[in-house]
Amino acid sequence: MIKLLIADDEALVCVGLQSMLKWEDYRIEIVGVAHNGAQAEEMIDSLQPDIVITDIKMPIKTGLQVAESVRKKTGRAPKFIILTSYEDFQYARGAIEVRAVDYLVKLELTPKMLEESILRAISMLEESEAASGQPQLDYRRNLQDLRDKFFIRLFNHLFESREQVLLQKNDLELELDAPAYVVCTCRILGPDTVPARGDKLAALCTSTVQMARETLASSGPCHITSLDLRNFAITLPLPGKESDLWLSDLQKRLHDMARLLHNYFNVILIAGVGIAVEDPYLLYESYQSARKALPVNSQEQSIVFFTNEPQVSEPDASLFDYSALRSDIRRAFEEMDVQALHEMITRLIDRFAGQPHLLVSATDAASNLLYMATSLLADGEQIVEHIFEHEPEGYRSIYQKHSMEGIIDWLIQFRDGCCSILPGRRQTYKEQVVRNVQEYIKRNLDSKLSLNQVADMFSFSPNYLSHLFAKTAKVNFVEYVTETKISAAKEMMQRGEGRIYEISQRLGYESAFYFSKVFKKIEGISPREYMQRLGTLSQAER
Repeated sequence: MIKLLIADDEALVCVGLQSMLKWEDYRIEIVGVAHNGAQAEEMIDSLQPDIVITDIKMPIKTGLQVAESVRKKTGRAPKFIILTSYEDFQYARGAIEVRAVDYLVKLELTPKMLEESILRAISMLEESEAASGQPQLDYRRNLQDLRDKFFIRLFNHLFESREQVLLQKNDLELELDAPAYVVCTCRILGPDTVPARGDKLAALCTSTVQMARETLASSGPCHITSLDLRNFAITLPLPGKESDLWLSDLQKRLHDMARLLHNYFNVILIAGVGIAVEDPYLLYESYQSARKALPVNSQEQSIVFFTNEPQVSEPDASLFDYSALRSDIRRAFEEMDVQALHEMITRLIDRFAGQPHLLVSATDAASNLLYMATSLLADGEQIVEHIFEHEPEGYRSIYQKHSMEGIIDWLIQFRDGCCSILPGRRQTYKEQVVRNVQEYIKRNLDSKLSLNQVADMFSFSPNYLSHLFAKTAKVNFVEYVTETKISAAKEMMQRGEGRIYEISQRLGYESAFYFSKVFKKIEGISPREYMQRLGTLSQAER
């Protein structure tokens, strides 16, 4: 994702900017909101945004002073879009001097004007990246999506082992080392003045989730994962598993957040809070218990803790347990086995048909299938969006179904759509998976990169990944890793970047001796001979 920071001392302006565009459509994540110049500069230093929208006149430091200070300190300043309430040439000239993308008058600002400035900033970012020769923007654009998929996999118990969780956590630069964690599932209700569907609702919900993230982050770390338009999950670190260590503090944080959201957006937030767990791998236990608390929630009791032991009124309405089907569903999506997928979804449809008392279970089963599709397939979200493209809410229409007949209709549409689209995507999907693996290898050349480790990283079995890689890339996994590392070593040698043992260390080899042995096997000569031919061998190594 492209990271955006908003800085303005008027809270309503900040809220307006957050809701003026559907930022996810531009692959933009709002990483923070500052209310004075000093705070903006601190947040730029810590969050390293790509784009900053800032007011000129703010307490402590003006927006122009912030832009100039950041540019002098880092050399690589974010792209600034300057806002002001004053049409003044001196301000405009100052914006030009700090190389601002645009200079906009707040009273005249429209979504179209803001969009044009944002697109201009994105274009400038891409040009800067191309000139630097360090293509990281595409990877960072996808980072928030990958983090959301990571938490969705945790919530739905889709990881095979703790090792998989650890690998992906490190790759996504996530910190999950607190003594304990709890998951809170939240649903946005109202207001009556906003239509039940359409762009206005999407903008309202997006802004609500963003403000929830900012409000909670101001009092401590948290991870917020969007589940759909109206539903999101909060993963909160705790000082310990015992409720007396965190219960009252969490109640206050959630009630304060809900009150603020109601005051700003006139929405009601209901929430279910799960049990505390000490191992991030077990977050699914907290998530499932939070979901059990949520259905019995009400506006009068807006936050319910699972420790309150809520009684679900529907008989036999326990949440759908797909653990027995998990491996089969994973394999079906992994290998795009359309026949197996059709059979399993049909089995679910037959189980729920004619049993309205299982509505909660059916809704949860459909939701879990949706999450698995979007998280296990490289382009899963695009696939399900296409399947439900004629629904006003898209695939999120699952949350508008309030009868068993509606859920079953959704499941049938999902099943038939997947079975229609996946065969044509099979080869393209496999190629995309291999490209993703190759990009991961290139980003992690300093690691050993064993087949088991990379397979865990992508939630595949080693045998499946090995077969897929060899068939699609026309070279086996180990050969590709070796050739890529040796190619990188040759480039380092050509640039004179260190001695042989230093290069071997940078490429994750256990010893310079083993590196030299591999190098000679690939190139026919030793690294020393190669560097002698280049004339880059250091005096100490001659």
